[in-house]
Amino acid sequence: MNSSASRMVIFFNRFPLLEKTLTALNQANIPFAIGGSGCLFLFGNERLPDDVDIYLPNDRHDEADRLFSITSFPYRSEQEEVRNSNVDGDHSIQLTSSLILKIGGKNYDLALTKDTESMRLEMEYTGQKVFLYPPEDVLLIKALLQRGLDVGKHDIEDIRNFMKIYPNLRMDYLEKRILSLDAKDRVGNIFGG
Repeated sequence: MNSSASRMVIFFNRFPLLEKTLTALNQANIPFAIGGSGCLFLFGNERLPDDVDIYLPNDRHDEADRLFSITSFPYRSEQEEVRNSNVDGDHSIQLTSSLILKIGGKNYDLALTKDTESMRLEMEYTGQKVFLYPPEDVLLIKALLQRGLDVGKHDIEDIRNFMKIYPNLRMDYLEKRILSLDAKDRVGNIFGG
């Protein structure tokens, strides 16, 4: 399970509709990026993801919904506002846009913008392009949320484990993102800064 190719096989086997979903997005030229624990798993994190978060630019979500004949719904909680739609109806593959985290009286807009899109990393699976959300942004979201086992999450643990196994973390980009979001107080020393 060490190579990225074998991780990719495990990941796609775990989510049978994922290949069809990414093929459709690629053919429609809709930018996307796999985020969350799926992204971290593909880069070497040991914990298997429970679902696939596919981030879309805010202005392309309607087009993606039409592509899959699905309907979006807003999700709002104390900590977040986001627009989601489920490709397979059971939340295992979720299209996501308009992500705003609301923490400590601040709003953190984490939309897939052109700047973030330019920092995506690319892999390939059976001839299809698989774009991954910048791992630095995945870790930043986890650092902002800081969810624990009480809600079935592992945010801080995921950050620490990932930083041990992934030597290519672009700390300059991560620092720039933390500053652009004015998130230094919230993130603190999670990244060792």
